[in-house]
Amino acid sequence: MQLERLGPYKIGKQIGKGGMGAVYEAVYDQPGPQQGLRVAVKALSPQMASAEGFRERFEAEIVSLMQLSHEGIVRIYGKGEQDGTLYYSMELVEGTSLEEEISSGRRFNWRETLRIGIQVCRALKHAHDVGVVHRDIKPANLLLTPEGRVKIADFGIARFFHNTQLTTAGGVLGTADYMSPEQADGRHVSDKCDQYSLGGVMYALLAGRPPFQAKTMPEMLQLQRFAEPEPVRRYATETPDQLNKLIAQLLAKDPEDRFPNVLVLGRHMEAMEKALSRPLQSPPEKRKADSQQHNVDPAAHHATAEVRDEATRALEKPLPESHDTKSEKIATDIYDAATLDQPGDVQLTEQEPPPPTVPGPLHSSFTTVDEEKRRQQEHASGNMWIISLQLASLITILIVLVWGGWRLMRPASADELFLEITTKVEEQGDDDLRMISPQLDEFSKRFGDDPRNQELDPLRSQLEFQLFERQTRRKAREANVSPIGSLYLAADDRAQTDPSAALRMLQDLLTLYDPFGATRDLQPSETGSKDSPFEETDQRWLVLARQEIEELQLEIDAEALTQLPALQNRLSSATALERTDPERALRMYQAIVNLYGDQPWARESVAQARARAAELDRDITE
Repeated sequence: MQLERLGPYKIGKQIGKGGMGAVYEAVYDQPGPQQGLRVAVKALSPQMASAEGFRERFEAEIVSLMQLSHEGIVRIYGKGEQDGTLYYSMELVEGTSLEEEISSGRRFNWRETLRIGIQVCRALKHAHDVGVVHRDIKPANLLLTPEGRVKIADFGIARFFHNTQLTTAGGVLGTADYMSPEQADGRHVSDKCDQYSLGGVMYALLAGRPPFQAKTMPEMLQLQRFAEPEPVRRYATETPDQLNKLIAQLLAKDPEDRFPNVLVLGRHMEAMEKALSRPLQSPPEKRKADSQQHNVDPAAHHATAEVRDEATRALEKPLPESHDTKSEKIATDIYDAATLDQPGDVQLTEQEPPPPTVPGPLHSSFTTVDEEKRRQQEHASGNMWIISLQLASLITILIVLVWGGWRLMRPASADELFLEITTKVEEQGDDDLRMISPQLDEFSKRFGDDPRNQELDPLRSQLEFQLFERQTRRKAREANVSPIGSLYLAADDRAQTDPSAALRMLQDLLTLYDPFGATRDLQPSETGSKDSPFEETDQRWLVLARQEIEELQLEIDAEALTQLPALQNRLSSATALERTDPERALRMYQAIVNLYGDQPWARESVAQARARAAELDRDITE
């Protein structure tokens, strides 16, 4: 069935289809600043969303895209879900993909191929800088705008370097025709996988076909892992030897044999494009004649030619694997060498005689010996003043450093230490008191008799509780935790996504294990009492639970203040629609019940929506 709407978007024609979903042209037709905006909407079918692992991969695609903001990467606008269909909207790129260009019979020359490679490198550098590897660079995912710009699309199987939750060990994701050997082999994936795939794309742009061709997926994976492609010059004879070798280096089986990163790769390609675009060297005889005609020293001209040749040879050499200053600046060195042979840069070895001067108005100047001496003295005096000023600055800096060192080495007084502790708590809050742990210990050891220790005791107790919670949380996966501790940790984890559910869990925990409120009035520093029916550890868990309940209640109350007016507004809108569009009003009431049914602060509004929905349902049915 053809989709007609997803969220605020009116769906148009289908413009693409892939392994994870279909892409449609759409228009934002709701009131607001985006009204009329044409976008591309990618939707994942409900059947795929229910398959194991697909929903996580789709969500990962959106998260990856939201981190990226670069002119060479398709921009994401928003995401949503409707009737079981996950979707997100993105920039609609007018133009065609490189896959469509190749399929239509177009062959790219070496200059076009280099420029496309440079643009892709710039976009990939941005993605790699934020830890995202595309993992599926191929012609179909490279969109060519009418202005000749390239945009990377479909980070559908991208993942963070450190994230291993979305794919199973040894699992294969990606398009086999351009897949790196390490992906085909199920090994560790790094940013150098994108280099391999880019090499395959550049090969296809020149040759009109990918580096390998096979009839089955297993056969293609074997080729990617072990086979060496034929040189691209066999299919594109005009390809410069330097570019032929660069593509071969990108398609190296060992990732370590490729470039250190896409920044170095991009600069190398920029240098190659500039060097290869220079006019060819003329024969030695003509070069010598040209040199004599322009009064140029033949030896100097020959030296310039040698520098030019050296620049070309430098392009042929694979770059070192270390990402250091030398490899970063090699492109700049090649630029300089390649441009020495340009008109206007040649230095004349013999100066031509100046043209005869035409007599003009006479200008005369005269300086006496005394004036010259005085000028020299003033100059010397000025130099002395500058030297004195510099010396004074050095002395001042030395004094500041010595004073600062003395201040750092001198132990802080009780007043300074107390002020530092209280100031940090005021400025940064008391959610994580580890920031003042060293100062608290120092104050206790050095100023044990200071009466202000009583003011700091609650902070020490709270810090002890925070450390207890963190240490126990770390051990919870390795050691047995009491039932009270397990329930508290489960509620604390739930609080990250559903504060209301976490609040109910903690309230039920106290109702079950502390029905008489034995820990109600306990302070963190008072746990461990022998009169308590609980072990000391469980006392701490129960006190933590009470503290967490207070914090969650404040959070929920704040949420109610911000969301309740909007909810009531939607409720009023549904009521107004009952006469003109009862079916839409019914759907709005049902949405309110589904979205806010478990929120305590929305109980009254949900009850109204449920009652109106039941009445409307009866009226519509009858």
